Amino acid sequence: MSEKPLRDEDGNPILPVRLSRRGFLVRAGALGLATMPLGAFLAACGQSTGDSGANGEMAKLRKGGTVTFAIDGTNGVLDPALYTTLGDWMAVDCVCRGLTTIDFASTTPQMAMAESSKLSDDGKTLTLTLRQGITFHDGSAFTAQDCVRTFNRQLNDQDASRPASSTRPMRGSLNRNVAGLRAVDERTFEITLNQPDVTFLSRLTDIACRIVSGAALDKYGAGVGQHLVGAGPFKLVSAVPQQAITMEAYGGYFGGSPLIDRLVLQQMTDPSALNAGLQSGQITASSFVAHSSAKSLSANPKVTVYKTPRLVAIFLLMNVTDPALSDIRVRQAVNLCVDRAQIAQNAFFGYADEPKGYLLPAEHVGYDESLADLSAYDVNRAKQLVAEAGATGRAVELIAQNNNWYPKAAQILEENLKAIGLVPTVKLFDPGTFSGKVFDLKAHQIALWERNGYVPDPEDLANNMLSSSGSYANRGTGHATLDPAVVKQLDSLLVKGLQTSDPNGRKAAYTEAQRFFAEKFMAISMVAHAQNIVVSSADLGGVNAAALSSQRMQLEKAGFKQ
Repeated sequence: MSEKPLRDEDGNPILPVRLSRRGFLVRAGALGLATMPLGAFLAACGQSTGDSGANGEMAKLRKGGTVTFAIDGTNGVLDPALYTTLGDWMAVDCVCRGLTTIDFASTTPQMAMAESSKLSDDGKTLTLTLRQGITFHDGSAFTAQDCVRTFNRQLNDQDASRPASSTRPMRGSLNRNVAGLRAVDERTFEITLNQPDVTFLSRLTDIACRIVSGAALDKYGAGVGQHLVGAGPFKLVSAVPQQAITMEAYGGYFGGSPLIDRLVLQQMTDPSALNAGLQSGQITASSFVAHSSAKSLSANPKVTVYKTPRLVAIFLLMNVTDPALSDIRVRQAVNLCVDRAQIAQNAFFGYADEPKGYLLPAEHVGYDESLADLSAYDVNRAKQLVAEAGATGRAVELIAQNNNWYPKAAQILEENLKAIGLVPTVKLFDPGTFSGKVFDLKAHQIALWERNGYVPDPEDLANNMLSSSGSYANRGTGHATLDPAVVKQLDSLLVKGLQTSDPNGRKAAYTEAQRFFAEKFMAISMVAHAQNIVVSSADLGGVNAAALSSQRMQLEKAGFKQ
């Protein structure tokens, strides 16, 4: 690496392609990550993973068969460097795997394509030893250079294998904390951090950090999203935009060949059709079932409706760079007018909670009800703030998706905004179109959005959503553009959570950071914490419903009952 490295538009160092593979961070269990099993969370909340969950599955499963899994949509582009739809993202999760993983039975990261790791005494150098004998779907051997190629195509501005439309989510996933990469040898990958981060092992489990075959990048370049090659349990057969993604089991998967032969991710945007498909057996499983269908499906013995944690954060992104919302009093008013109880009941049919811990759900480590006032409902105070800001009668636009709970929630929010003197317009978009608008400050004023608990750690919500280095701050709300001194102060509070190993200390750090953000910025208004409704055929066993409830596809152990 040069003494004066080139920097990207955010001031982050550009990593030279010659630097090699990536090192992973762990030191004999000393990361300080919370290790309470999700099962304990669920028990505390009166929930369980269901009798067909990945844990405790006792039924004998046979080999063979096809699982047809209904998804929200597909643009036929499967690339860890480019988020399009949840369905496409879930396909990436199947085709590729990362250096580490989380099984959602606990919050503890585990080794995956790496077999061990070591952290330097100063917490800034991570050395990862790679698992031997892994081959990608194209037959090429997995080496440290594949990690270098995978990470540099998102971290290096000059990498030609990244599509022009790439959102480069790895940068946010890794908190823009990578100072350098090096492949020590074929099996040893080293990564240097700008600052210690006790959550880095969990960060590497994110889908954006999935390892892609270097040979495939050489062959397909920026078009690898249509020809994705990984080392996951399923290999890509075809991806047809707005239709389906077809994959088949990979017998050479390092975790053991999947039981099912084929996995089809079928786009299905009509809730009634999905409901009928599950009951008829045309659809084997889905995590996109309408909340309104959950109770009726529970009464059908042909299907299993799983009880899962409410880890999905539902919120409004308010664009602080737009003149209509530049006054914090208007944003505070929007936050105060949200009728969260009505949305939880009428949009989610009771399968959601009001956000009493601001960003963090009740099942989450770090949850703190002392933050409940940040999501208060006070229409009179909201009206007063709108008047004080001179915004009475001001037009505002709310955008949302056109599927699942979004339309009903948007309808309620429209009435909430009218009640405080604003003049709202609601526009609904298909998932593929909508995702592009959410992270474009020129394309939205207020956006109704969700974040699944991809990594069950408070950092995944609090840090990723608030840090000035993240996509939310730069493209979702624009709050990274506000007073630099205040932004810097917020970032310093978030760093405490990243560098504190004591659970109580971490909770206090994230509580302080969230309250500071709400009081100084209020660019994110929490709406609810919900659960995705996970349903499968009663004949399907080995389903990791806890993972699916966070839209993580861990179906390699699923199979049909004998």
